[in-house]
Amino acid sequence: MSESTHLFEVSWEVANKVGGIYTVIESKSGLVKEKYGDRYFLVGPYLPGKSESQFIEKPMPAFLSKAQKDLAPEGVVFHYGTWLLDSEPQVLLVEFQNEFDNIGDFKSKLWEWYGVDSMFSGYDYDEPLAFSWAVGRVIESIKRNGLKKEEVIVHAHEWLTGGVLLYLKKSDLDFSTIFTTHATFLGRCLASSGINFYAELGTFDADEKAREIGITSKHSLEKATALHADVLTTVSGITGREAEAFYGRKPDVLLPNGLNMAAFPGVQEITFMHREYRKYLRKFVQYHFFPHHTFDLENTLYYFILGRYETRCKGIDLFIDSLAELNQKLKAKQSDKTIVAFFYIPTGTSGVKSELIENKSVYQHLCQVVNHNMDRISDRVTRAYTGEHSFSCEWVLGEDFLDKTVGIQRRFRRPGNPPLVTHNVHNEEYDEILSMFRQKGLLNNEDDRVKVVFYPTYLSGGDGLLNLQFYNVMAGSHFGVFPSFYEPWGYTPLEAGALGVASVTTDLSGYGLALKELGLKKKLPGTYVIDRSTFDYDSEKKELLSILYEYTTLDSDERMELRLNANAQAKNYDWKLLVRHYFEAHEMALEKSKVCGAA
Repeated sequence: MSESTHLFEVSWEVANKVGGIYTVIESKSGLVKEKYGDRYFLVGPYLPGKSESQFIEKPMPAFLSKAQKDLAPEGVVFHYGTWLLDSEPQVLLVEFQNEFDNIGDFKSKLWEWYGVDSMFSGYDYDEPLAFSWAVGRVIESIKRNGLKKEEVIVHAHEWLTGGVLLYLKKSDLDFSTIFTTHATFLGRCLASSGINFYAELGTFDADEKAREIGITSKHSLEKATALHADVLTTVSGITGREAEAFYGRKPDVLLPNGLNMAAFPGVQEITFMHREYRKYLRKFVQYHFFPHHTFDLENTLYYFILGRYETRCKGIDLFIDSLAELNQKLKAKQSDKTIVAFFYIPTGTSGVKSELIENKSVYQHLCQVVNHNMDRISDRVTRAYTGEHSFSCEWVLGEDFLDKTVGIQRRFRRPGNPPLVTHNVHNEEYDEILSMFRQKGLLNNEDDRVKVVFYPTYLSGGDGLLNLQFYNVMAGSHFGVFPSFYEPWGYTPLEAGALGVASVTTDLSGYGLALKELGLKKKLPGTYVIDRSTFDYDSEKKELLSILYEYTTLDSDERMELRLNANAQAKNYDWKLLVRHYFEAHEMALEKSKVCGAA
């Protein structure tokens, strides 16, 4: 690799947060920038009304201006600036709406050049293809007008940007290309349908299976990109197995996902953050549950699952089944523990439930009254203990305070059970998660030891209830549950560990598999890994139940040990350790493209 090598890394999620690839790109950007300096460009879509808040537009360097002028007559426009991250990487955001006029021509060329079948594709295929074609033309023009003598590496993430590499392969200019599939499209679709395809991997025709389930266009584009890129990479060994079976090509390099661990709390901060953000969860529990019935907050543990609404792939079904059995087990053992299990799974809603808004308002009023009288109450407590007055509740609190709070308490009480969901969910009666709650008897009855809360909105910090970012919610919780059936990597248990939060994942997730290969502590591993690769649902449920129950029996010192162990595991996946795999892929792409060029 020469000192003039330029790297263009393309993703639909550059300055566009819609999934886990965003975390991959933004969290490693600083280290890649350290190596390449101003020769590193991240390339993403320009989305009017959204992109403006994600980057600062700046004057273009001369070689970019030449490309901009070259493309202007053809209606291709791109923006240059820096992404609003601490590392401030350079970004090119490409407009692509004009490319829809030529989408038929693009599809014809892909069929002619690579046999990509897009006969029955829809807008969800056409949009990323239009973007990819525009990006291909931009990078080609940049090379032709300013970098003709320099080595140029183009790294595309996921099938959505596959068209970039396929376009550039037909250019008369030399490019070194890398394709990363974070999840095979066929694998995700099969898993979502409840098919245990891992058990049959290599025994069926992937192209035929894609036709059967109606995803030929995306699978075909993904496969062509995988076969024609100089270097094929995946994020985990388990996804590599899919690539070999579905594309007929083994990955050249594995690129495990990491985090910038310097951005996460140190060991000393872990306990402080847990206690600080647990206060918010306790307040929520008081106005969500306590109008109906109460339980001991000192003996309450907070479990959570967080991610996309994919009941099968994310293991939401397994979590619910295990919670139902945990509820019965805790009741049978007359446990004094209460589990509040949060399901932070975004879906369509029409706002927070009115009763919760009212509950929170009354609760906040009560807090205000208590806080307003706290100095006087504290003074009277002291005076009572010094012997000035008998220690009676009526004298310490005062008649006026008691009258006010009794009235507030009456307004706070509600009949029936606490709600299962915080927001008005579209078609609530038929919602899959709520239906599973009801079918499994997780109804938030007073005698239930396991309570459930479906929280169907993004944890953005301003949702009207918790008003916390999802990292803060994680930090305040005790245990994360991510029993995924299909998870090419699985950032949430890694992020939980980085925050010092214990969790459970599976050996069908890239992170879980990596932890098993790294070696797990037999007791209190921090991040547990359950076996889902035998495809025995009852056995999986039994193992998860055992872990969930075991956690309820731990004392505070053991829970702290779990936190520290989870944090120690996560530190193995610092980008400072893992980014070398990306550089290895870059070097390999340069070497392979030279060989191909010479041939």
